Amino acid sequence: MRAFWLFLLCFLVAQAEQIQVASAANLTMALKAIRTRFLLDHPKAQIKLSFGSSGKLYAQITQGAPFDLFISADQERPLKLKEERYTPYEVKVYAKGVLVLWSATREVESLDALKGSFNHLSIANPHLAPYGKASMEVLEKLGLDQQLKSKIVQANSISQANQYVASKGADLGFSALSLMDLKNTQHYLIVPAHLYTPIKQAMVLTNQGGHKKLAKEFESFILSPEGKKILKAYGYLVEGL
Repeated sequence: MRAFWLFLLCFLVAQAEQIQVASAANLTMALKAIRTRFLLDHPKAQIKLSFGSSGKLYAQITQGAPFDLFISADQERPLKLKEERYTPYEVKVYAKGVLVLWSATREVESLDALKGSFNHLSIANPHLAPYGKASMEVLEKLGLDQQLKSKIVQANSISQANQYVASKGADLGFSALSLMDLKNTQHYLIVPAHLYTPIKQAMVLTNQGGHKKLAKEFESFILSPEGKKILKAYGYLVEGL
């Protein structure tokens, strides 16, 4: 009997050390780095990361997907979860995203590249991905949205939009600075911030995540000076949020 209770205790502890995180695709590299650092202090923890567009992840949560923490590329969807009572927890802004225009085959020196000769422009679906929405705002402000309409290739997420460019299926693409090789600055251009609405990125614990110590600790670590240092290293703006 004693062995049974010991087994049960170990099982419950193991369960408490597992969480599932739904994260916007622009965080693919940064969040993996944050998890690696976090696990140095929590070696028994298991953190499963699922990446996708903020819109699709939001929909999955409303349909009952068992995520403990939702890390979005915008504020809108975490706030909607709270407004629609899928979570009672505080929505917290953790960073501002930076939009870039990039190419795998040519140097991108200015936004005039959008007026040059090319076949396809890759963007994330603006209805699902905040970076895609920002990309369309840029084209509209430059007066190029209708002119380039036939050249736009939409992807389900920012990571898929990147794949189109990396595989040379698209000559140019809008992406997140966090997904760029920051040492290879010739192939991407930081889009002037006045051309799009600031990409304030927020996260929120889900109903089930709010009851898990590990989920709360991981959320706190992302917001900690060390977590912000990692985000900054990947190109996010973390000051004055």
